[in-house]
Amino acid sequence: MFSRKKSRRRREFLLDSNQSVSHQPRKFRNRFLNLLVRLFLFRKIIKLFRSSVVLGTTFVCMAIFILFALLSPYFNLKKISVVRDNPNINVKQIEEGLKDFYGKNLLFLSEKNIQDVLWKLFPEFRDIEITEKWPSSIELKITVSPPIFNLLNNQNANFSVLSEDGVVLQEEAIENLPVIKVFQYEKPILIRQKFLSKEEIKNIILAEKLLQEEFALPLNASHLYWAAGELHLISKGDMALWIDLAQPIESQLDKLKFSASEIGLYTQSFDHIDLRIPKQIFWKYKE
Repeated sequence: MFSRKKSRRRREFLLDSNQSVSHQPRKFRNRFLNLLVRLFLFRKIIKLFRSSVVLGTTFVCMAIFILFALLSPYFNLKKISVVRDNPNINVKQIEEGLKDFYGKNLLFLSEKNIQDVLWKLFPEFRDIEITEKWPSSIELKITVSPPIFNLLNNQNANFSVLSEDGVVLQEEAIENLPVIKVFQYEKPILIRQKFLSKEEIKNIILAEKLLQEEFALPLNASHLYWAAGELHLISKGDMALWIDLAQPIESQLDKLKFSASEIGLYTQSFDHIDLRIPKQIFWKYKE
């Protein structure tokens, strides 16, 4: 009886002893892990603080710069320089046309507004490239539409020069440019006037090219009837081909190609051949 009690106590003692021993490493491990967590959190707090300081400093600097840019005249436009490909470009007229932009803040200056103003004042400009020269100037690189025809106004016998974009460039003829004689225009042809559209100019060039290359006919003169929108190409024997500039050029001249043998294009003398009416051709022989 005594021996059983003693053995039971011994087992209980051994059990308690084992439990107390096994708890010690766990406590040590938990403390170590807690310490690591605290160190990690501390480092994160330090990094967060540093990041906040950097962001705050950056924000303050940006705010100071924006206020300086808005309130200071340092970035206000003070100078406009012009790079030109044509000596006829008048720099003083350009500066006068852009006078309302002087004193504007360069940070908020609209390039499109400048281009719109210049194109309205100078329709002969084909391209306007704007480069900002900080802190207070801009540079304009201007290209003018090249000349394509001399215009001779039959009303007053005055010459002027037309650009590829249909704008009158000057009132004096340029040597070696092809001439278009203008009829039905009683007013003076003025500089910077939009006299023809780009499409009309393309049609004139195409018609002259086809006449010489497709039909092997000489081009003696080109007559523009401005009010009617017609082009009369004067060829051999003063024959006039009547062409509507508002209609496709190829289809009008195709009618002449298909009927060339029938009407005797290369054997007869014509006063005129009318190609203006769709799907029809009319002609008049010389008497």
